[in-house]
Amino acid sequence: MVTNSIKGINRRQLLGWLAAAPLLAKTQLSQASETQVIEQQAQRLYASAAKNVQGGYYLSFFNALGQEQTSHPLPARAHQVLADPVRGWLFTLARRPGDFITIYDYRNQQAITTLAVQAGHYLQGHALLSPDGRYLYTSETRLENDQGYLVVRDLDDDFKVVKELPTHGIEPHEFLWMPDGKTLVIANGGIKTKGREKLNLATMQSALVYLNSQTGELIEKQQLADEFHQCSLRHLDVAPDGQVIIALQYQGHLADSVPLVLAHRQGEALVSMALPERLYSQLKHYCGSACFDTSGRFAAISAPRGNHVILWDMQQRAFLSSIYAADGCGLAATNKAGEFLVSTGRGKVYQFSALTGEQQLLPLEESSQWQWDNHLTAI
Repeated sequence: MVTNSIKGINRRQLLGWLAAAPLLAKTQLSQASETQVIEQQAQRLYASAAKNVQGGYYLSFFNALGQEQTSHPLPARAHQVLADPVRGWLFTLARRPGDFITIYDYRNQQAITTLAVQAGHYLQGHALLSPDGRYLYTSETRLENDQGYLVVRDLDDDFKVVKELPTHGIEPHEFLWMPDGKTLVIANGGIKTKGREKLNLATMQSALVYLNSQTGELIEKQQLADEFHQCSLRHLDVAPDGQVIIALQYQGHLADSVPLVLAHRQGEALVSMALPERLYSQLKHYCGSACFDTSGRFAAISAPRGNHVILWDMQQRAFLSSIYAADGCGLAATNKAGEFLVSTGRGKVYQFSALTGEQQLLPLEESSQWQWDNHLTAI
């Protein structure tokens, strides 16, 4: 007879298993947690306009694991993709001076329709949904007077144009809601164009405008000093606390020293964000997208001609660091504080952290065939 046994298991084995039980439980929990993270990443989608190696233009989107979901052909080159997560639609805006808006159902992977811009207008490449999701706002220029307007379409009434709001400036580009859900902040680039030709560089004047979304009333207008009148305000983002960060593109001489990144709060003056000279000299006076992280503390500005993404601590309004991303322009925040994605014109997508400085390449399955356009959208 065997002593010190319990149903055929000796005492030493039992004690060993009991000692290992917490570790085994922790491992199982870790595996379950890892599985959950993978499932969440698989469901988190990002979209962008893109060009393939054959020269065709597409809407394409992928998940946070780098798995491409599908692509949809476009009539021509596009700029921004806007997500409607309630309807499951993606609006893709033609690059300026554009004349189409495609609507695609990304859940069912089918085209809904393509909207034509009304006569006498052209698109400036950006759009926004009303807070209740019913209305689509697009930044447009009216040809008869070169003035900017936000054109409002009713998605529940066959996309009918119901309102046009003046942007109180020329060439409205990106615009977003302020935290109150009533005020719009607009980057008016200030450049008159004929096609892609710039006509008024000697006299251009850009402006940051705050607009009453119901009446079109001008709430506030901010402009840089006259000596910087050729700094074109184009892309921006808004933090949950209402701070705005703005990316600029300078239209003057490359030897000039001018602001390239601005910060602003309503009722205050525009603030130029200082850059290290070694970095500033590489940017070629051109900044692309602007993006706050999910916490609102950190911001990223892309500079595709300078092959860098610049990171800022917006609590201090201070330069934090930069990463190298060849032709990187599209930016999107992930669901982690301080973390972003950047898409490039060379078919790459990188994930990077303002907190740790870590950077890694997202393993897109077919990334080599795409040249990602200027903007990246989290769905």
